[in-house]
Amino acid sequence: GPPVVLLHGYAGAIWNWEHQLEPLGRRFTLFIPDLIGQGLSDKPRVAYTPAFYVEWLRGFLDAVGIERAAIVGHSMGGGLALGLSLADPDRVDRLVLISGFPQGLLEHLKSSQLKRLHQFGSGWLFGLGYRLLGRRIFRKLLGGLVWDRSLVTPAVIERAYRLRKDHGKARPLWSSLTHVSDWEHDYAPRLGSVQCPVRIIWGQQDRFISPAAGEDLHRTIPGSRLAVLPETGHLPMWERPDDVNKLITD
Repeated sequence: GPPVVLLHGYAGAIWNWEHQLEPLGRRFTLFIPDLIGQGLSDKPRVAYTPAFYVEWLRGFLDAVGIERAAIVGHSMGGGLALGLSLADPDRVDRLVLISGFPQGLLEHLKSSQLKRLHQFGSGWLFGLGYRLLGRRIFRKLLGGLVWDRSLVTPAVIERAYRLRKDHGKARPLWSSLTHVSDWEHDYAPRLGSVQCPVRIIWGQQDRFISPAAGEDLHRTIPGSRLAVLPETGHLPMWERPDDVNKLITD
């Protein structure tokens, strides 16, 4: 079927989309990369600005031979998808934004953890904290991403922990945080000019980015459609895959 690109969020990886592989794969040709600097992808020593991510995504599409695709982005991946639709609209057929990036992102952040990370002030301290992340902290972090914490099983915790320990690096994550202001200056003011069809999906119990951000994004992007899922946190596609897969397919 037609190409669909799935982009995970900040500090995520392709496992975030594990419940989309089979259901969406029956209808679409799926491309699911680890974003550069994260997961198993390369982690060059560069400035991880929004413009850098957009250029990487454009290069990824070129490398796999896609001229135009539907893009599904979660959280920071939604911001990246929006960035490409603004920088190169001919490459984006339509967008699905799951807990995506609104204008005034920092004001919408509900998680005190994320706010503290952004205000850390030291890449060295951030890197030290990242290296010390253990299974107990991952249990707390992942539990904050979902409404139903029973989904955060020991196997899920171990997978996230091993990914960080074996393949993770702090520098790209720190650099991404320090360049959030670039999103606000270079992309957010232009969200009203997005022209492709847009579906926005949000969890009503999102503890990281307020559901009010989804409403703001919906009002900002002309013609967009918003679906708010009850009893759902920051990872709707993982916590309520049947509902999200239907919304994506529709």
